[in-house]
Amino acid sequence: MKPTLGKPTLITAPELAKLIGTDMETINNWIRRGVISRVPIGGRQLKARLFSTDEVYKAALTSELVRLGIQPSPASEAANVVWKEWEKKDVTEGQEIYAVVVPTDDKWMAVLRSQGTSVGPLYKAGRQSIEVELCKHAFAVIPISDIFEYVSRKMSALLGG
Repeated sequence: MKPTLGKPTLITAPELAKLIGTDMETINNWIRRGVISRVPIGGRQLKARLFSTDEVYKAALTSELVRLGIQPSPASEAANVVWKEWEKKDVTEGQEIYAVVVPTDDKWMAVLRSQGTSVGPLYKAGRQSIEVELCKHAFAVIPISDIFEYVSRKMSALLGG
């Protein structure tokens, strides 16, 4: 499942807060600190607080990482890395996809892994089924397929689809 709605959709700040399960104070703080980005309209950053669907999904990833105890700015950086990995992958429908997010010296590394059942090993995401070892230092694992499915359902309901 690729998280898209087919046509570009703009989401307001209150809608974003509702979609990712946070409050407006958090959204306003994240905008002010550059944790999330408003959509540029006509190449300009307007005061209107509108967000692209991509930014909604990245904000949901950021929110999940913040819930795990990562500060918002590094969580946003990690979410952007996860998003770039997600866009590159050819994911088989029905797979549960997890992002293993690892802090490195001055940036984040994210690898996508899949799991065929609710228990068992994680595999390299995609069409191959190669079992992988997890790293030996601190990392976070987030269930991105579940997060994206949840946000897609909420967005569809919000937009009347």
